[in-house]
Amino acid sequence: MKIEYLKKMIDKYLQQFGEGGELYHYTSIHGLEGIISKREFWVSHSDFLNDKTELKYTLHLFSKILSKKMKEINVSSSIIQGYFIEYFKGLFEQYPTYILSLSTNGDSNLLWSNYSHNEGYNIAFDFNNILEDLKPANETDENVVGVFASKVIYDREIHIKAISKIVDDLIPIGLEAFAEFEKVKGPRFFHSFIPGETINQIFLTLQLFSAFFKDQCFQQEEEYRVVFLVPHKINNYKCRISNGVFIPYIKVEFSDECIAGLTVGPKNKMDISEEGLKSFLSLHNFNLDLLGIKQSKIPYRY
Repeated sequence: MKIEYLKKMIDKYLQQFGEGGELYHYTSIHGLEGIISKREFWVSHSDFLNDKTELKYTLHLFSKILSKKMKEINVSSSIIQGYFIEYFKGLFEQYPTYILSLSTNGDSNLLWSNYSHNEGYNIAFDFNNILEDLKPANETDENVVGVFASKVIYDREIHIKAISKIVDDLIPIGLEAFAEFEKVKGPRFFHSFIPGETINQIFLTLQLFSAFFKDQCFQQEEEYRVVFLVPHKINNYKCRISNGVFIPYIKVEFSDECIAGLTVGPKNKMDISEEGLKSFLSLHNFNLDLLGIKQSKIPYRY
């Protein structure tokens, strides 16, 4: 699939981390064990994220901007608006989205609390190496739409600008298709007048933005995401169990060179924690001389 439009919009509205630097993944000791021993992430389907409103946020903003712009040009076609909204919803089934969450903050009180109960660990990943490595296990490049990485964007003004641009590009397509639809007398549906490849690129861009656009109330997470768009027909996912629910995920492998260090959580004050971590890493053939292992600097009384 050609994705020139998508790439152009990514360059304009998303934020690559930049050269060098580290990204951090907060996890429990059990999560750490699986990630380190298997050299892989289990990357969850976007429908099963902790925040249920995430993807709805972009859909709501898209619907609002689309309706406003249609009124501005004095067009109130429910057929066009309804089609665009349903097309956007349907794309998540056609191209399931999987999201790996990292952070640019290596010692965050909020993230220690949310993802490791203050007793877990975070893994520091070398930015350049991890983005080079991240590919779905047992997949080829032809089997994925793409792997995309960016800081999460919390600025609502950027959200509005990006989605407004998408709506501006969609409306002429919708109006042209509607004009042709109105001319034809017969059992043809509106969608048959829409240019499939063009509309697909535009909506894939909107789908991707929905994974990177979050309400500003979450900005303390300082999140960085790697997003995988995988066509449904080759969606080789697995399921894990969490809190009584089956969570679809894909396996994503990485090499030893990706790991730059580890930090022990702020409540994990036992003298043997760091020594135990070193023993675990040695057992799995990591070179301790190349890894920085440290304790969180966040102070807790108990």
